[in-house]
Amino acid sequence: MFTVHQLAKSFALTPLFKNVTFNINAGDRVGLVGPNGCDKSTLLRTIAGNEPADAGHVARGPGLRLGYLPQGFVHV
Repeated sequence: MFTVHQLAKSFALTPLFKNVTFNINAGDRVGLVGPNGCDKSTLLRTIAGNEPADAGHVARGPGLRLGYLPQGFVHV
């Protein structure tokens, strides 16, 4: 099981998302859709732990591994 509870993130004084709560159970299939610029990537980075949340928490069941592949390329 994977649980996100009351997750919130703001940039300066502008809330990007707040009170995001959901569960994903074993065998579930999910998708995240929305228009460009609605902070889908920020939500995923926050869930993955790549960005700190302002509030809320993410809980992973035992043995659950989470992967995140960024959408852009990093030039070295």
